[in-house]
Amino acid sequence: MGVPRTTQDTLHNERNSMPSAFLNSVFLRIWLASLVSGTAVAAHETAATWTMNLMSQSGLFISLMASLASLPFFLFTLPAGALADAFNEGRILRLANLWLAGCAGALALLGWAGMLNPVLLLAGVFLLGMGFAVNAPAWASLVPQVVTDEELPSVSTLSGVQLNISGILGPALAGLLLTRVGAQWYSL
Repeated sequence: MGVPRTTQDTLHNERNSMPSAFLNSVFLRIWLASLVSGTAVAAHETAATWTMNLMSQSGLFISLMASLASLPFFLFTLPAGALADAFNEGRILRLANLWLAGCAGALALLGWAGMLNPVLLLAGVFLLGMGFAVNAPAWASLVPQVVTDEELPSVSTLSGVQLNISGILGPALAGLLLTRVGAQWYSL
């Protein structure tokens, strides 16, 4: 025969369950924004690779897409972490996201104007990677400031769930948009 749970034990377990961080309205808004942003990023990666494949059949250019997207994390994440420690994380996130939107918009305009070429696309992918490299440490230091210690396990789980959902929805959305309206209208 089991020991009955007290109300306190029940409340403690409810707070530590996966969706408990969703009770924190600030975290919920941040999580939803991350879901939308992550989905857009995954869609962008699909669209950029599709576009590179249309512009160049070179295996080198196509493989450089992933390399140049990841290289900024190697080069800039540590300095960006120092920035996140020294300055307001919210301001860094806003500036990084404005950078990302500007880079994506510039690529979209170049594509729409028919001026996009493989070298410009690779440069754009690298510049976008720089924005993500600056964004990541600021994000990592901001989230623990808006949740309680009890919510951290839930936050960790929900962050992984968000990445998986975005990784599924983004390419699917890109596939739909690319086949319907083409890469030049898609927000590269």
